[in-house]
Amino acid sequence: MNDYVTLLLDLATEVEQFPLNECNLSDDLEKHWVYIAAFKSIAIRFIGASKFINDAKLQSSIAGVNINSEFIGDAYDVQAELIATIYYIREKAKDPSWGQITTNAEDFVEPALIDRISSMNPLQFNVSKLASFAQELNENYQRGNYLSCALLIRAIINHVPPIFGQGTFSQVVAHSSRSVKAILRNLEEGARDIGDLHSHEIVDKFSGPPTKNQVDPYKPNIDILFREIERNLSSGIN
Repeated sequence: MNDYVTLLLDLATEVEQFPLNECNLSDDLEKHWVYIAAFKSIAIRFIGASKFINDAKLQSSIAGVNINSEFIGDAYDVQAELIATIYYIREKAKDPSWGQITTNAEDFVEPALIDRISSMNPLQFNVSKLASFAQELNENYQRGNYLSCALLIRAIINHVPPIFGQGTFSQVVAHSSRSVKAILRNLEEGARDIGDLHSHEIVDKFSGPPTKNQVDPYKPNIDILFREIERNLSSGIN
């Protein structure tokens, strides 16, 4: 089982265990809103992680889920739909070869995720540069400018530690939850090295720009990083 499947299963547990049943139809609307918003945050992370798994049945299952619930009854239905999908994931995850990452998406970072972060207005942080990094990463990826992609990924992981209450990205990794630690560590120990290699390498007859294969493996890692950023900014913890 790879690290990404482990993360997906951890997120699945959060979806299953979220106590929506503690909010009743007869409760006041403010309580409904609090529960719906909290559950939606978890559901977004789970569905976002699922999108990178190369499994047609899984993709078909999550494609029909509408997580934008306005009423608590709708949220109950969404949780039930996702739990049905989770049963499928848990069964497939018994096969160690299942859970290969697909990298055929045109964007490096999901545009809707960038838009949600861009629309936030946290008192402590100006996220406009972060949004620009992500947008330029998408633009350069679409154009095949993989050198720019490698450098932008390194810039992003250097830029975001204060959102997590840390000074360096290695500290972000060290203080992350078990379910995301290995995913973010790949950025610190892999993507950073590729960015450093291509920014510091001295020209010789063997030097050349990075290839698509050098940046593609970090798409799901960056996706999880941005979802953790969204979660932290939404929670107001830092």
